[in-house]
Amino acid sequence: MTSRVRVSVIVPTYNERENIDELLSRIDASLKGVDYEVIVVDDSSPDGTAEHVIELSSKYPVRLVKRAGKLGLSSAILDGVKVCEGEYVVVMDADLQHPPEVIRDLLQRVRECDVVIASRYVRGGGTAGFPLVRRIISLGATFMARILIPQARRVKDPLSGFFLVKKAVIEKTKLAVPSGYKVLIEVLSQHDNLKICEVPYIFRARVRGKSKLSEKEILNFVKQLLIIMPDYYKFAVVGASGVLVNLGVVYLLSYAFLIPHYIASVIGIETSLINNFIWNDLWTFEKRRFGKCWWRFLKYHVSTAVGILAQYAASQITYYTLLRESLTSQTLGVLAGFIANYLISKKYVWSRSKEKVAT
Repeated sequence: MTSRVRVSVIVPTYNERENIDELLSRIDASLKGVDYEVIVVDDSSPDGTAEHVIELSSKYPVRLVKRAGKLGLSSAILDGVKVCEGEYVVVMDADLQHPPEVIRDLLQRVRECDVVIASRYVRGGGTAGFPLVRRIISLGATFMARILIPQARRVKDPLSGFFLVKKAVIEKTKLAVPSGYKVLIEVLSQHDNLKICEVPYIFRARVRGKSKLSEKEILNFVKQLLIIMPDYYKFAVVGASGVLVNLGVVYLLSYAFLIPHYIASVIGIETSLINNFIWNDLWTFEKRRFGKCWWRFLKYHVSTAVGILAQYAASQITYYTLLRESLTSQTLGVLAGFIANYLISKKYVWSRSKEKVAT
């Protein structure tokens, strides 16, 4: 294999021996006249997929990366990228649900785009042979991605497993969830200025072998979205949970234990602050943590004092100078408090020194 390779087709596999012959034959026919290679990344398939790939390497420009076990689809793709030599990378499955003939269509758009997505949801695309439940799951997952990941709203099919990307782009992608099921959503979430194209294709049901979609993969996908979603979304979710904790504690103490409101209120506020700190520390700003936990906890208490003051001030100014309507004024105050808490928490509580960033 020489540096003349222009396109590297990366195919993660697990128990795909019965599909690999047809897959490589159709890729070869589709890419006649194109300098290409196929990188099969196999997670130690017990059906002999890896051994069969080695046999076929005398017939097709295919190389094998064999891994110790099932380590995740996203990490398999990046392991393939590490050894590939093409200027462009095509990612596709081995089960023939992604028709190799569409690779030609992807290549036609490489001059104008950083990522070319084979899309089920643009004009001319679609799915065939899937039960209604599977289609609902797919549409629901796409809807979740578009809601939680702002960059996903730029495309119709952000969860496609069939796409072409410049190698330089995918090399810069750092996986938040190596065991994740959808690597494209991670690429999109980490690169804001990509030029993206979509070409239609028909996603068909698997003919041979078993589907890899399972409850575990669905849970991994949800976990992947929760990790890579923007921190301001996470901060809002945590804040909402804090409101529920606050009100729940006050209700329990006031009505079940008949504790005076001024005491129950203080305990409710402090409990919600502790709740919010724990979740923000473990989730929202997990990558920004440094130093001692108790010090972050202390700084968080100081920072929330500013947010409470901002909430109170905004509410009073709105009420006495603009609206004379309590609920709307207080709502605007809560919004002001949220913004102040988010900015101060990010810059002050979970900030990193220049020395830390450099290391």
